[in-house]
Amino acid sequence: MLDQSEPTLKKKDYKNLIILLAILVLPAIFIFFLMTGETKHKTLPIMYSLRLPDFDPTFIKSSLGCEPNFEDSTHRTTPFSLTNQLGKTMTEKDFRGSIYVANFILTRCTQNICPKMASEMIRVQEAFKDNKDVKIISYSIDPTYDTPEILKEYAEKYNADNSKWFFLTGTEDQIFEQAKCSYFLPAQKNDTYVNIDHSERFVLVDKKGQIRGYYKGTELVDVDRLIHEIQVLQLEKE
Repeated sequence: MLDQSEPTLKKKDYKNLIILLAILVLPAIFIFFLMTGETKHKTLPIMYSLRLPDFDPTFIKSSLGCEPNFEDSTHRTTPFSLTNQLGKTMTEKDFRGSIYVANFILTRCTQNICPKMASEMIRVQEAFKDNKDVKIISYSIDPTYDTPEILKEYAEKYNADNSKWFFLTGTEDQIFEQAKCSYFLPAQKNDTYVNIDHSERFVLVDKKGQIRGYYKGTELVDVDRLIHEIQVLQLEKE
């Protein structure tokens, strides 16, 4: 009579081996996905923080003449009181608690830069038209000409939503200080408005007033990246 016990033992050993491998391998796979970040949302850097080893605030002071506005070791956009296209006063407090995109324009721009920036900003407005927590600020770098009435006409030209996209004007000192000391962008007035030096960058600012990214406002691909990174920022926990 044949002994059937040996094959039976082998089958049991095989089953035990499979169970042991499952116990060892499945946690390893889970840890791998955690380590590679596949289960986490992408995050955006917080710029101009003293926690960053490569950040040197003395460079900003020497190049722009501005001291960073530190709060909890991180630069925040600086306070302002300016007038929008509807003639209403707005301050930085109107934008705290909202994600916003800022840029600098002049309505009588003779080059293609400002119209192109406005066209790209329309895309940002449309992408978040149903989201009240995403706003836009376009500062006039030519404030002596760009009165609220002029800015209102400009806003209408580009179908700006007055509850989302704000065109701000004030004194030259106020606007140039915002450009250089709030967003660290170049700004310089020369002999005529044609020669006003201003940046074509869009700046992404979070709900705390921290700068999270810069984008070339005349390039479709870079504005696509901005739109995507606003969505990333919306997923960020407080």
